[in-house]
Amino acid sequence: MERKTIWLVGTLTLVLLFAALGTSFAGVDRTGSVPATATLGASTSLTVQAKKIIDNTNVSSIDFGSLPGGTGNKYAPHYVAVEVHSNYGVWELETYTNNFTTQPSTTTWGFQYGGLKGSVAGNRGPMVWQAYRSTTTVTDPPADLVGWTYLKDWKDVDIPGTANNESWGSAHTDGYTNIAYGGPDYVMVIEPTGGVLDTDNKLAVYLGGLFGSAAADTYSTVIGFDLYHE
Repeated sequence: MERKTIWLVGTLTLVLLFAALGTSFAGVDRTGSVPATATLGASTSLTVQAKKIIDNTNVSSIDFGSLPGGTGNKYAPHYVAVEVHSNYGVWELETYTNNFTTQPSTTTWGFQYGGLKGSVAGNRGPMVWQAYRSTTTVTDPPADLVGWTYLKDWKDVDIPGTANNESWGSAHTDGYTNIAYGGPDYVMVIEPTGGVLDTDNKLAVYLGGLFGSAAADTYSTVIGFDLYHE
């Protein structure tokens, strides 16, 4: 019994000694270091797909269909599903049309060309868009188009005598054409109320056409999406 007690005391003393040694070192005698580096390449991806609003099935284009004369603002029955990824520090995603290979005559076409282009010179149908983090319920654009943004064209020029600069260059620089922006670890979608943080890198873009001032004609365009970084 006495020998067991002595062993326990000895063990306790050794534990206390190591504990004291573990906390009593006050000075550094030598130091060393090993560098660590990494190079991470750029990674970006962008997919866009037109879909039916009614059931989310894929379609080949945004098709307003055959509209009767007198149609005003019309909500497209399709939307664009977008998925975007980028590990750049700052990136932006914009949408636009590019209806002309060269700058068109302002006498014939005016100053703004975003949206649908008619087959007859001078005819066009402006378009507007809204972006959301996911599919949502959107009604036909109201007369005042509150919450909708006009689709810009690469050849848009400033309208003389207006307070704002409506040119493509100004819209691009000011972020008017952006539907989303972000960085390596976040995505902000430009919803009608402003930028909203996304969680899955996917968004939905809804489109409307303004046919109230458009002439009877056949209209078409290609809606572009560009992902770019600073």
